[in-house]
Amino acid sequence: MQLLHDFLSIFIPMFVVMDPAGSLPIYLAITANNTEPDRRRIARRATIVAGVTGLLFIVLGQAIFSFLGVQFADFQIAGGILLVILAVTDLLIRGKPAVDDHAPLDSTTGIIPLAVPLIVGPATMTTSLLLVNTYSKTYNEIYGSPQGQILVMALVSAALILNLAILFTAMWYSEILVRLIGKNTMAVMNKIVMILLAAIAVSLIRQGVVSIIHEANAVK
Repeated sequence: MQLLHDFLSIFIPMFVVMDPAGSLPIYLAITANNTEPDRRRIARRATIVAGVTGLLFIVLGQAIFSFLGVQFADFQIAGGILLVILAVTDLLIRGKPAVDDHAPLDSTTGIIPLAVPLIVGPATMTTSLLLVNTYSKTYNEIYGSPQGQILVMALVSAALILNLAILFTAMWYSEILVRLIGKNTMAVMNKIVMILLAAIAVSLIRQGVVSIIHEANAVK
């Protein structure tokens, strides 16, 4: 039961940062001149590339984290600031950050900008690494190290794959979804999701600051 609860707690932030409601209209814009079979090939290619990129970062992110000697509290603050900037940019600027809606349609479509940075970008990578770090301590205490950390990586990876499956399904049936929901409704949903992302980011910054203060007091 605890495992399911933690999986849901991991899945929800991943869903928020991957933002299917915001990604879908851009996918439609990028593939506007493509036939339906081509669109679906692009959706499949984007999902595979995004999945491989995200999984590699989940597995190797911890090693990079340790190699650089960055403390978790530092990463919480830096990641929180990055997520705030991405959320505010998305809320105030039309479109989606770091994505060129008018990129040419060629052999890279589905990789850039769909897979990276639209589906798996800075927000997704930052959140996945933060989630691994957040839950690893608890699971290492229960199952020992590195078994606990491996289990957490598996949970985060499963959450990533499930979110990718949801987004792939949305892209596969994108035209039907847009007709049913409407572009205006999807735009509103995207902005609500970005507000939630900003709130999560502020929470991360607060946790990081509190951790640093506690460590400073412990040293004294």
